[in-house]
Amino acid sequence: MQHAEQVDMLKRLLALRETRRDEKMLDEVVRLPVTKYTDEALLEQEIASAFSQYPLIAGHASALAEPGAYLTSDWDQFPYFVVRGEDGRVRAFYNQCRHRGARLAEAPAGTVKNFVCPFHGWVYGLDGALKGITRAHDFPGVNPCDYGLVELPATEAGGLVWVGRTPGATLDIPGFLGAFHEDLVNFDVASLVQYKKTKVVKEANWKLLIKTYLEGYHVPYLHRDTLAAAFKRGVIAHDSDGPHIRLSAARTNIGETALKPEEEWRILDYASVYYTLFPNTFFILHPDYVSINTFWPLSPDRTIWTHEMLYRAEDFAGSAGQSALEKRFRFTNDTVFDQEDFAIAEDVQRHLRHGGSDHHVLGLAEGLLAIFQSNIDERLTGPGEAAGASATTPATTGQHS
Repeated sequence: MQHAEQVDMLKRLLALRETRRDEKMLDEVVRLPVTKYTDEALLEQEIASAFSQYPLIAGHASALAEPGAYLTSDWDQFPYFVVRGEDGRVRAFYNQCRHRGARLAEAPAGTVKNFVCPFHGWVYGLDGALKGITRAHDFPGVNPCDYGLVELPATEAGGLVWVGRTPGATLDIPGFLGAFHEDLVNFDVASLVQYKKTKVVKEANWKLLIKTYLEGYHVPYLHRDTLAAAFKRGVIAHDSDGPHIRLSAARTNIGETALKPEEEWRILDYASVYYTLFPNTFFILHPDYVSINTFWPLSPDRTIWTHEMLYRAEDFAGSAGQSALEKRFRFTNDTVFDQEDFAIAEDVQRHLRHGGSDHHVLGLAEGLLAIFQSNIDERLTGPGEAAGASATTPATTGQHS
């Protein structure tokens, strides 16, 4: 956000705080079928569309700080690695040797001079070229030029590394993110560095996990001993650009803007800013750190969740700074996300097939959940459902509360 937009957003939040209501979303109560979280065929369609036809975030660019630095995929259904080449360019390749398909890079991240197959020792350069075949005399007529790694589209944008699933395609991330790409640039996400990244499996649908972030209705209850104090009288304003959603949540201290001239207002001093970056990333900007949460479906009721925490090195200098950073990470990752948000999502998932209702009812403050669901469903392709199918059903047409 540029400064003028930050000021405008704070004014929107201050006006909403007077009404004690979130900004209007869908402005109607919505029924959402629980099959959105249990149907195997639907998940296959989501993977074939949202997870196959759109750019996916591999991680923060600071993980590829030098030539030879690489990241591997967190999701076995899309086995790739991205690496910084000697020319400084980021490239992505299928993480498979062209000989017999063994995985070349096993660690989540690292630095190499070449990629060497652990099965038979074939060697690949950082540009994916096949540099050496062991016992080459056993492969008469095999031209190494024909057996380089299969390259995937990859690029850096907004401080993040992006990968696509279609070889030969190009990625236009500014066009994909629209105005929200400028937000990442203006918030200078590229200058951050990684503190820590975790990867765990949660027993819940990937959409159900993301939706815990998309409303503030639960904060006084689920987070009563953690976040509630920081978001008293909290309200939410939101914007969309294509399938992406930005929401800004007023913090308790937002009234202190009155003590400063507008030219000194900085939104992260008074609000947290959240982005749902389609399809599976939830990006959170706090005053002093950033959380990148990604969700990779394994089945309708199992999801890989990764949390990558970023910070500015100068803000957490020395052992005291690192200790403070570790405290923030434990609070955010272990307590708020894992033990509160995702624990309740897992509880909901356990009973979906055995409960007393075939749908969830979403109130006016939960409209972003329905909007997010529509963003997924409208892009579905596959047997039984054409792109553009409706995601939600109004509980009563025109009903407001």
